Amino acid sequence: MGVTIWGLSKMADPNSTLKIDENTLINGARFIKENGDTKVTVVVFSDMQCPACKVADTQMRELYDMSGVRVVMRLFPLPPSLHKNALISAKAAETARIMGKGWEMIKMLYDKQEEWSELGKPEDKFAEYAKNIGLEDKTFKEKLNSEEVAKNVQTDANLATSLRLSGTPTIFVNGEQTGTPFVTDKVKQLLQ
Repeated sequence: MGVTIWGLSKMADPNSTLKIDENTLINGARFIKENGDTKVTVVVFSDMQCPACKVADTQMRELYDMSGVRVVMRLFPLPPSLHKNALISAKAAETARIMGKGWEMIKMLYDKQEEWSELGKPEDKFAEYAKNIGLEDKTFKEKLNSEEVAKNVQTDANLATSLRLSGTPTIFVNGEQTGTPFVTDKVKQLLQ
């Protein structure tokens, strides 16, 4: 509960605004949704086990199909002392992306967060989710702990660390850090 409150307080703190060059935020990104000519770019650093990230994802789903908006997801698993399954869930999202269903897995992980968050070994549950979204579960399990998946997740985490991001979700709209409650309204204003 304390982590959720901390995460929500970080999202809404207007004094923690950070501006980052947009190219730095999107260079090397693998999770990208684009609709038409991009006018607004939203970059989200997220941890699949973070309750505040789940709230942010739910609030921002309408942006995924909005014309003129590019949404970029960067995987930023927090340390095991905060979220014990953060790293393996990030790997599950990345594995599904490699297999062609990354966004579907992200939605599944958030929608079923309470189901897998406290499991000792959630790999079988993730393979079940993979099967539910149309992936071959055996191939998914084989790729889950591959070097490619680990490297890709680490790339995003290294970027978050280099930017000195202190929590999740951290969201940027056109390079400016924006609190979750304000993202959708800000995007709509910028589109006008």
